[in-house]
Formats: sequence, structure tokens, C-alpha cells
Amino acid sequence: MMNVILIALYVIFAVGGSSLIKYGSLSKVTSILTLPIVNVSFSLISLVGILCYGLSFLLYIILLSKFDLSFISPLTVGLVYVLLMITAAFFFQEQFTLLKFTGCLIILAGILMIVSGK
Repeated sequence: MMNVILIALYVIFAVGGSSLIKYGSLSKVTSILTLPIVNVSFSLISLVGILCYGLSFLLYIILLSKFDLSFISPLTVGLVYVLLMITAAFFFQEQFTLLKFTGCLIILAGILMIVSGK
């Protein structure tokens, strides 16, 4: 049960981190930090996203120590990818085409095959 919780936390922090970084990069959000050399500005929301993404990285290291790489990597990458596509469509009004929907179904089918083979 603890392993399922670790996987869920990883996915939540990875999706949340990417989404917050994206949201924080929008022009309507006030920046609090700027790196002048590369002309990149960060908002508080972006910095929270970076923190979430960092936590997901630490969780991924833990997951790698507990699972076979050939199991955990496709599982987590697939889940994060599908959830990011859904998040992008709902929160950022990005296109969610029939082709993307079909791709998500194929990814989910692959995840089911990987999990059932474990």
C-alpha cells in the first residue's frame, strides 16, 4: 500500500510542479525573481512549481530503489503524460484533439498491461 502512495505522490508532485511552472510563466502573473542573463522571470507560483518538481524528483529516486526500472519508468511517465494532457486542456485551454485522446488511451492500455504483468 505504501508503494501505491509513493507512486501517487510522485505523479501528483510531477503534474502539479509542471502545471504550476507553466501557470507561473504566464504574463499576467507577477514575477518576483529575474535571471537577466537568460531573461527569464519567475513568479512565486513558478517557484512553488519548481519545489514540487524537486520533490517529485526525490520521490522518483525512492521509487527507483523499490521497483524495477522497466516497470516504474513507463508507469510513471505514462501517468504523468496523460494527466498533463488533461490538465493542459482544462486549465490552459490547450487543444485536446482526437489524435491526442487516442494516444492517451493507448498509453493507458500500455500502463494496464505493465501493471497486470507485475
